[in-house]
Amino acid sequence: MRANVDNDAVDPTLASVRDHALRLAPPPARIAVAVSGGGDSVALALALAGEPSLVALLHVDHGLRDASETEADRALVAALAERVGVPLLTRRVDVAAARRARGGNLAEVARRLRYAALSALAKEAGADAIALGHTQDDQAETVVMQLLRGAATLHGMPERRGRLLRPCLGVSREVLRGGLRAADQPWRDDPANDDLRRRRAHVRQVVLPVLDETAPGVGARLARLATVQADLRAFSADEAARRLRGLPGEVDAETLRAQPPAIQRAAVAAMLSSGGVAVDDARVEGVRGRLAGGRGAWRLQVGPVTFARVSGGRLAVVTEVPVAATVRVERPEQLPAEVSPDVLGGAPLELRGRRPGDVIRLPGGSRRVSDLMIDARVPRERRAALRLLARGREVLWVEGLATAVGAGPAPGRHVDPDEAWMRKALALAGRAALEGELPVGALVLVGGQVVGEGWNRSVALGDATAHAEMIALRAAAASLGRRQLHDATLVVTLEPCPMCFGAALQTHLGRIVYGARNHRDGALGGVSDLWGQGWKRRPEVRGGVLAKACGERLTRFFEARRDGNASRA
Repeated sequence: MRANVDNDAVDPTLASVRDHALRLAPPPARIAVAVSGGGDSVALALALAGEPSLVALLHVDHGLRDASETEADRALVAALAERVGVPLLTRRVDVAAARRARGGNLAEVARRLRYAALSALAKEAGADAIALGHTQDDQAETVVMQLLRGAATLHGMPERRGRLLRPCLGVSREVLRGGLRAADQPWRDDPANDDLRRRRAHVRQVVLPVLDETAPGVGARLARLATVQADLRAFSADEAARRLRGLPGEVDAETLRAQPPAIQRAAVAAMLSSGGVAVDDARVEGVRGRLAGGRGAWRLQVGPVTFARVSGGRLAVVTEVPVAATVRVERPEQLPAEVSPDVLGGAPLELRGRRPGDVIRLPGGSRRVSDLMIDARVPRERRAALRLLARGREVLWVEGLATAVGAGPAPGRHVDPDEAWMRKALALAGRAALEGELPVGALVLVGGQVVGEGWNRSVALGDATAHAEMIALRAAAASLGRRQLHDATLVVTLEPCPMCFGAALQTHLGRIVYGARNHRDGALGGVSDLWGQGWKRRPEVRGGVLAKACGERLTRFFEARRDGNASRA
């Protein structure tokens, strides 16, 4: 199809929108425009007509309006797609059903489903960016709504976030409609915009007109305020990250306390956001108030199951989610990798959370599990998330901490040595989980002895290279006093990424043993196979050792992160 629009005759306002869109997503970006049928999105689509970057129009039906109204919207957008010369991709979502199933605010549910649908449609269209028709008026409304709910900053909507573009934020709604009239292009107004029961509609129809009567042009000034606040917010966030090692994870409380208020606010906001907590002024100032109030340990609830806490002199935002369910253990494959199948039989075994009176028998004698966790410095909010294997009150295994005497592999029984070492690596992965890190553990062996070990510490150290393998290899080199490890074996619970495989090559490592496949960054077949390249020397590789146990540890981590608590891994 060819655009049925003369680009040279495009209204100057629409031309400016087009030029700004192309600055936000410079060629050869492929842009899809989300078009509801309203004037703003229709104007944006018309502005990009004839541009090679425009590849499709996207239209989402929320399932909330009368069928005749929905069909009229779709027909208008279809005619527009024909006019601008690109395909139209549509999708229907059932907002009402999603709200009944999961609850929540109707507008928020609609927004979430709409963006998910737009993302899927853009992928289908092969688009790199999705252009949205939000205007200067929408920005002003957003600033007022942020003010009403007590947002920490009045930053409005960004012009670009990921692949979402908003090239119309500097143009008013009425000016865009002027461009549509000049182009003889119809649009449809959504009657929901007149429903004063909706907060945005109330702000649009009542609040802003009153403000404009008092101070004409207030909408443009509010939109400008959003730009200024967003710039200040970005600067403060960057400066906070520069000054405070570990953001948005744990930070040193004393260092944070010594920072100017703007840096404190930016740091606390980053930590709350990373912890899945809505960032508002009350929460940010609540944490700052507790931080200023004393130098000991404290906890402050900032969400239904989320706390800001200082422990060991470090501030973190953590989520307290107990083990989801008790599971009866009857088969060997249900057991943790560190536990022998010999424990099966007799009274029932359970995988569960901790309970009062739990006791575990260790080489030094019996200990209460609660004392074990305290001595291991497991933060209070993470203790309920650790799984235990227990028979009544007798605990045989505590995730990431200990295996009871007699519960491990029996002495003298033939055990694959790689499996035995992988169990130790799994225990190190448990240490990572306790720290809220991706649960990967690694150790380096020479002559059957551990000469280096490590677990992921990227968040704690604020270092993207602090993978378990890197830490273990560095520790081994320091222990042996040499950089070449040709006689060493690296045992790691997850297939190494390209960086870690590169480190193995540089150290002349003799052998790699890994557990689960790495389907995100694997360098040994998970994503790419770097081992098969023409390296001067390359290590022997064995994969899939205790793969199920290693994979389950990672699966629990990602499930917990979706629930807002990575320490459940």
